[in-house]
Amino acid sequence: MIEFPERKASSKGEKLAQRLSGILALLHQGDHLDKHLLADRFQVDVRTIERDLAVRLDGIVERNAQGRWQLMHVARGTIPARHLNEYARLSGTQYLFPDSSLPYLLQQLDKPGNRRTMQVQPAASEDLGATTPYFARLETAIDQCFECRFEYKGKVRRVQPYRLIHKQGIWYLAATEGERLKNFSVALVTALEVDDGCRFSPKPEHHDYIDGKDDVWFAPDTVEVVLRVAPVAAHYFTRRALLPKQRHCVHAGGALTVTSQISHPQQLLPVVRYWLPHVRIVQPTQWHEHLVSELQQALEIWGAPGTGN
Repeated sequence: MIEFPERKASSKGEKLAQRLSGILALLHQGDHLDKHLLADRFQVDVRTIERDLAVRLDGIVERNAQGRWQLMHVARGTIPARHLNEYARLSGTQYLFPDSSLPYLLQQLDKPGNRRTMQVQPAASEDLGATTPYFARLETAIDQCFECRFEYKGKVRRVQPYRLIHKQGIWYLAATEGERLKNFSVALVTALEVDDGCRFSPKPEHHDYIDGKDDVWFAPDTVEVVLRVAPVAAHYFTRRALLPKQRHCVHAGGALTVTSQISHPQQLLPVVRYWLPHVRIVQPTQWHEHLVSELQQALEIWGAPGTGN
């Protein structure tokens, strides 16, 4: 909640004006207000607050089902300020700026575009195109615990949907097929049907598993991977996590040992390939050998006569 500075009022009318403006400011943040807390905040009797809300702000505020006071729908001219923080959490941008406080964000939004001192380059995201209408239906299915049926990669699937997840520009549906938790690329879903006559009971352990993941590779077990990173690339692994559940240890000279929990080799190999020759897979050794074999095959193909290389 934003705190609003108050100065000492010189008259009864001025005290009333300050109190009403303070109440309205709190309401415009989207707060649902309790009359007893308001009385304590403004150091007045509860009956005074009741008159403020029921008489002086009549037509502006209303009591909700929980007995608290909120702005009437017709009086909500803007998005409540607290929703900006909720939007940042929803979109995964709460740590984007060095200061995540609401006053800082409002200050940045208040600046004209050509006078802003920072610019955020948009991340590339897929164009969902014809699958966009599926979102509302999938959200309903998740919210109401309805099973779904759709075609995916040439097969008909019947699933129990749990969550829509955005990762690196791609939207995925987390759902169970049979007893196994899987992810499905929303863009590849076709012929979606929501079965509103067939409800399921979500399993808490599936929600816990999804909440604990920082990727969309679902597997019952993970493999601990150990990498050796040369000093020239170390900074790129320490400034942000490039791998799930990443931890690192700095050695003399600036080299790193990086450990991670990997569900599938394809989570790891593209990252290692990108940073070659500065990254080496130490464990598991069979993954290192597989990568070397792939590189040797690629070199043979690229160097073969008639390939145009």
